[in-house]
Amino acid sequence: MLARRIERLANEGWLRWVVLLGVVALAMVGAHICRVDQEVSLQGGTGVLPPTDLRVAMVTHGGIGDPFWDEVAAGAFAAQREFGIELFYDGDGNVNEQVRLVDNAVALGYDVLIVSLADPDALEQSIRSAVAAGLLVMSINSGEERGREFGAVTHFGQPDGVAGLGAGERLVSAGVRNLLCLIHEAGNVGLEARCANAGVALELAGGSMRRLFVVGTADRVSTTGEIAAQLQADPSIDGILALNSGIAELAMAAIDSAGSDAKLATFDVSPTILLAIEAGEVLFAVDQQAYLQGFLPVAFAYLRSLDPDAETRGILAGMERWAASGRLVTGPGFVDQTNVRRFPQLGKD
Repeated sequence: MLARRIERLANEGWLRWVVLLGVVALAMVGAHICRVDQEVSLQGGTGVLPPTDLRVAMVTHGGIGDPFWDEVAAGAFAAQREFGIELFYDGDGNVNEQVRLVDNAVALGYDVLIVSLADPDALEQSIRSAVAAGLLVMSINSGEERGREFGAVTHFGQPDGVAGLGAGERLVSAGVRNLLCLIHEAGNVGLEARCANAGVALELAGGSMRRLFVVGTADRVSTTGEIAAQLQADPSIDGILALNSGIAELAMAAIDSAGSDAKLATFDVSPTILLAIEAGEVLFAVDQQAYLQGFLPVAFAYLRSLDPDAETRGILAGMERWAASGRLVTGPGFVDQTNVRRFPQLGKD
């Protein structure tokens, strides 16, 4: 059965959402981080699922080599191989380049556009043009509300405001009252929402939050120095929230060099962060399941392209109801010392 095949595919990672694409359930499974090549990939399907000539473009705001976005790409290419579609994947942190990539996908006649909207205003016209040209448009990772406004049919990702509030509440429970929230991409609406709602949790507990805009992992020395300087200038800072794993790794070094006792938490996981959680050097990580943000929209596009038959009619009807709801959430999930060893990078108990 097609539904069982989709279930098996979705079960190839830890804490990933099992999608029967008509019925959505949760499963606890394993994760992996892998790199993919930046290229158009065209491979045949398994021969079990109906063939398709569907052409899908996925354009993100994350560059090749970023662990988070490489896992998104890994999920997308896994779906591409399974369903036998044509997939183009590319990403760039420069929004002007992302706009160019989206416009190229429309000009080249792709059927589906999957796009992250960290800077929705810059991408609005390109997304509206894609919708007007007849592309099925879906958003992933960020910009959910604006994406729907522009014509995206559904969204895959975590609600960043909800995740930020949850992270703030956990930091408060750990005793944090003066939080420094590190923003590494200016203008990214998702990062801003995480910080803002973490700040709400601190304020409700009588604490405070302030943002620090950092250069990012492109200049590791400068970013580490920026964080350390803040800790040295204000010893009352007792908590740091990083918004991706690469920045968290730099924050660990900054805390050490500043001789600070600030507690650290982060969004997203990496092998280094998992080890740090296990060692008690990082309180927790917020996992939004990057792999599924790549896999699920490609699977959705493929199944939506099928002509309904006796096997797929119920699944497709369920998918339409799901699309009408506007989103499929992939997080937040919180990784701490109680569950970190479920990740295959650390082995299992």
